[in-house]
Amino acid sequence: MKRKDREYLYSLRKYILIVTGLFVLSLIIGLMISVIYPGLSENYFEMFQQSVGWIITLNPLAIMLVIFLNNAIKSLVALVLGIGLGIIPFLFVAGNGIILGMVIGFISRQQGTLFVIAALLPHGIIEIPMVLISAGIGLKLGYVMYLSLSGMQTDIKQELKQGFWFYIRWIAPLLFLAAVIETFITPVIVLLLRLWGFL
Repeated sequence: MKRKDREYLYSLRKYILIVTGLFVLSLIIGLMISVIYPGLSENYFEMFQQSVGWIITLNPLAIMLVIFLNNAIKSLVALVLGIGLGIIPFLFVAGNGIILGMVIGFISRQQGTLFVIAALLPHGIIEIPMVLISAGIGLKLGYVMYLSLSGMQTDIKQELKQGFWFYIRWIAPLLFLAAVIETFITPVIVLLLRLWGFL
């Protein structure tokens, strides 16, 4: 990573910390909802399966591209629309955290915690930080817009340009890598764990 990119990432630290804390809190809320209202999480999971079930009919390369485009577009939207005072990235992170928590809670009851770890960790360790960094950029853009509306002199165009180019150089390529892992490596890990009797 170039020095300019490192410095930009460092400037995002408090915004990334905020969205990470929000994500963890939302994840916990989703898990709690899954425990307290198991039927609700089951119904949501069934609806989720119905909405994305068509993906499994595609060939692996198409599946990878669908996963990548879904994550890349949503992350870019959260970044760019953060200019609206940071509301969209805030809702994006909170909503995804709650949904993920509910899904994890349901699947862990059905398949076990080890299955959840094996199914999410290989690609999630890359994908989730990239999504949170996108939301962090969006939150920073929202704060800069707030300062601008408050009468302070800011360069919102420069902030947006910096965030967009960081997304192009780092976030999008790593989301692509995460999609490759999710499509071609994660299923192999899950299969091997099943064959070895861990799942």
